[in-house]
Amino acid sequence: SSDLPSFKLEDWLDASSSIFLWNIALKPTAVSAQISVACSKMVAACGVILAAICLAGAGATTFPPKSDHFLRVDSADATCHGADLHHGGTTDIPKLKELCSNHEACVGFNSRGMLKRDTSVGCQDNDLSDGAELYVRVDESAVADQIGLVPLPMSASQGTTTVSLATEFTFKTKFTSEDVREFMDTATAEYFSLIFTHVSNARNSTSGITSLNIVVESTSLDLSLSTDESYKLSIPSSGVATLSAATVFGARHGLETFSQLVNFDLESGRYVIANTPIEIADRPRFAHRGTMLDTSRHYHSLATIKRFIRSLSYAKLNVFHWHIVDDQSFPLNLNTLPNLVKGAFSSQEIYTAEDVAHIVAYAKLHGVRVIPEFDTPGHATSWCTGHPEICPSASCRGPLNPATNATFDVIGKLISECKTLFTDEYFHLGGDEVHASCWNSTASIASWMKEKGFSTEDAYKYFVAITHATARSLGRKSIHWEEVFNHFGGELDKDTIFQVWLSHATAAKIVADGYQCILSNSDVWYLDHLTVTWQQFYANDPYMGITNPTQQKLILGGETCMWSETVDDSDVFNTVWPRAAAAAERLWSAATVKDTDMFEKRLHVFRCLLTRRGIGAAAVNNKKARMPPPQPGSCYSQ
Repeated sequence: SSDLPSFKLEDWLDASSSIFLWNIALKPTAVSAQISVACSKMVAACGVILAAICLAGAGATTFPPKSDHFLRVDSADATCHGADLHHGGTTDIPKLKELCSNHEACVGFNSRGMLKRDTSVGCQDNDLSDGAELYVRVDESAVADQIGLVPLPMSASQGTTTVSLATEFTFKTKFTSEDVREFMDTATAEYFSLIFTHVSNARNSTSGITSLNIVVESTSLDLSLSTDESYKLSIPSSGVATLSAATVFGARHGLETFSQLVNFDLESGRYVIANTPIEIADRPRFAHRGTMLDTSRHYHSLATIKRFIRSLSYAKLNVFHWHIVDDQSFPLNLNTLPNLVKGAFSSQEIYTAEDVAHIVAYAKLHGVRVIPEFDTPGHATSWCTGHPEICPSASCRGPLNPATNATFDVIGKLISECKTLFTDEYFHLGGDEVHASCWNSTASIASWMKEKGFSTEDAYKYFVAITHATARSLGRKSIHWEEVFNHFGGELDKDTIFQVWLSHATAAKIVADGYQCILSNSDVWYLDHLTVTWQQFYANDPYMGITNPTQQKLILGGETCMWSETVDDSDVFNTVWPRAAAAAERLWSAATVKDTDMFEKRLHVFRCLLTRRGIGAAAVNNKKARMPPPQPGSCYSQ
């Protein structure tokens, strides 16, 4: 990638190799020639892509940037002493990848545990009958060209063999509890139908991959901010593929990755996986990776919400932020507050308590947390239809009235009932865009503020403090929009999360004050901004402007936001996708994975995958979101 720094050859060598460094300093042309010769030997051993990477650096005596991606080369020399760094103390391939990734001079290792400072000179033609394997560190482009996944895995290696899935291919799960078995049975049944899509006897092979054996370590089905979502996937060139994960949610991500690797080969009539053997060790960069959907400005049906949740899981997003109510409508029918639903658009555009419980359970089966948002005190005039007593007046209905206990009684009952429906530990309490003119113009509220010595700012703070404390008393932690931080600084509990939308720069202030932060800056991660391109989504990094490692840990991740002023069931998916996939990769993949050109190739493939799965993603090449395809053609080229 042109925007990544190059590394001079001497940067990749152990400091003790002073003679070799001297040769480079005095004879750069000779060294370049040596590298070119070595690269020609790499063509046979590694393939054209890796050789091209090497040759690209020969003239300038540079190597690819540091990476966590590896290509596997069979039958490499086990020793190749002139290029050895030291033994890694293990032969475990994932551990060796981690060791090499963290070593400044390491550019590869062999299967016997020897870390390498050089994988080009002598290492690929010395004792080819030895039987060892060499893992060569390569840049993102070499991996992306061959592993067309979205999001790109944290660590991957691959071969050159295409293998078919056997006729009797099946998923086999080693389960640690009955709950795990039921969860994985549901997941594997779903992915079986997603993989084998053609109505034909396409799996007519008696050899190849016979099964994917799945091992889940934990018996727990708890899904939270701290859930381990990592997995390891191993696909050989024949026999049994394996998927291991600490939790069922990591196993689901592994199934998604496996499904994206399988393609239908028309010529042979078989389902195949290219570039085996494949080894993937994957985990998310950020724990909170979500998309918000607004169901107040337009109602979205249960069927659409379930399809929306499925689409999130395809991109390994794990949070459905449900902005369920707002000024325009209150579509939630609560048993303890039956009058609130009078604020819905109609009796047909509502969600029952049972609907909510069903959505939460459905989302969990797809590895997705559901975080509800009840935005107060602003954005809540729809509450006034059923409970006028909690609003300033009939003619000036918002923000909600802070001067009466009736307001906080309603909010307390709402949180109390909703905590039984929404099982996540976090509630989003909003707090944004509080325009308090109605408080000043309503005599009873103005009198109350005067009695307490409050300004409207004080009344706003008073309101937030009570709702925050109410949620905590009912066992829920709070998320607030960034205005709450901007107005009140560090006065809330340190486990409060602030969601940034006004300015990316606020994130640095939030974490510097010791708070956790979710990024949703509206300039590039608001999906209703139709002229913002997927390239802009992709360039937005949560760590931007934050270099302190301690503070970086407080950045939990981010969300794209689908506000629904001009979105309903008819156009929601082609507004969200494929742009949300760009943010999904930014939140999952390594920070070094940022080459827009390489991502575009994979995004075309992912967009076609979405459309085959019934998710109406817009064309990748659109200059404006949700525009129709400009002309006839393949989804891979639009």
